[in-house]
Amino acid sequence: MTLVDWHSGSKEMIYLKSFAFALASFFLPIKPLLLVVGLFICCDTVLGVWAAHKRGEKITSRKLGNIIPKMILYQSSILVGFILETYLLGEFITYFVDIPNLITKLIAMVLVFVESLSINENFENITGKNLFLEFKRMITRGINIKKNISKFKDDQIS
Repeated sequence: MTLVDWHSGSKEMIYLKSFAFALASFFLPIKPLLLVVGLFICCDTVLGVWAAHKRGEKITSRKLGNIIPKMILYQSSILVGFILETYLLGEFITYFVDIPNLITKLIAMVLVFVESLSINENFENITGKNLFLEFKRMITRGINIKKNISKFKDDQIS
């Protein structure tokens, strides 16, 4: 889109484009948070459909359509948290903790945690395994492999 294209059209359209651009620019700092929460919602939905299919449940458009209000509610809560923090609580919070967008990040963290619990439930329904325990086993295994490699290197040196 060129500058000429941007300013072409009716006066109302130019105002609308300018407003949309300003709004998008305002929320740009929290774009990664919105994307992460949206990704978790999508992953939960995909695993939920897979788990329902495995249980033999009928997948309807009404059940699948629940993703829309969920996405709107979760994303709106992050946006509202960002607005409140920017205009109301930001200076007060930075007096105690110097973390930018702390409230917004906490809201996103809670939403991701809720979705991860749901993802774990669906994963357990599909595979019969707890996702968190499997992740813990994988990390422990990686640590043990690293220790064994270090021990092997130490034995080779001496």
